[in-house]
Amino acid sequence: MKVQARAKINLALDVVERMDNGYHSLDMIMAPISIFDEIEIEKSACDEVMCEGMKLPENNTVSKMVQVLKEIYSLSSNYKISIKKHIPAQAGLGGGSADAAAVCKALLQMEGIEETEENLYEITKQVGADVPFCIHDKWARVKGIGEKITPIESDWQFNIIVVKPDFGISTANAFSKWKESRPFHPDVELVESSIREKNMDLLYQTMANALEPIAFEIEPELNQVKMDMEDAGLVRILMSGSGSSMLGFSVDEDVIQSAYERLKEKYSFVQIVRVGG
Repeated sequence: MKVQARAKINLALDVVERMDNGYHSLDMIMAPISIFDEIEIEKSACDEVMCEGMKLPENNTVSKMVQVLKEIYSLSSNYKISIKKHIPAQAGLGGGSADAAAVCKALLQMEGIEETEENLYEITKQVGADVPFCIHDKWARVKGIGEKITPIESDWQFNIIVVKPDFGISTANAFSKWKESRPFHPDVELVESSIREKNMDLLYQTMANALEPIAFEIEPELNQVKMDMEDAGLVRILMSGSGSSMLGFSVDEDVIQSAYERLKEKYSFVQIVRVGG
């Protein structure tokens, strides 16, 4: 079976609090984008996860997902899973989570197992905080540690530019520094309203990421990335997740195209992507 695993972005990310168990309670607006990994799955004599021809270590998200499903559903089959990566790592785009979610849905289909999406949120949160959203794979308000998914009924789609610099940001490092920072709290309600109303002006005014100042402290070069994107004509820049990907916005498709042509001369990962779906 061949499947696609779509990346995600955050248009709002609020860190509500650090809980007693060490996890952080979040409030986010998330959307899928048109960057995806390609995954091929076949039954095999033993479990094996390959990426670009190389075997991945056992602690990768896909291997964890396979083991969780085997334990819950008593699956006896083994699987060879081959991944062709297009979503960059340590980018705030949920690449590993997207792969795990896609494999989860594919294995259940291969084994003839039907499960509600809500139950899959509870199952897949064991693997990673972004995996439940990647199961949903549509506009959503996401709370808790990522398992509380409230769909946002919207067919809004628009193009943005994603720039991923050569360095990444460790999610664990970003969250560990959150308490030391001066936290601010985006108005997630207004961001959700902008999605429902398809109001780009309101989105520009309200979208924000509470981890962005922390990421800029960890990697000051992000300031240069942001300035380069602004100099290319993009009217609003936002970091996705814990970084290091930066999202560039404009309602003018000519600006999007010209910015892409300019930025790709400096950065190795620059793509025009479709948001929504």
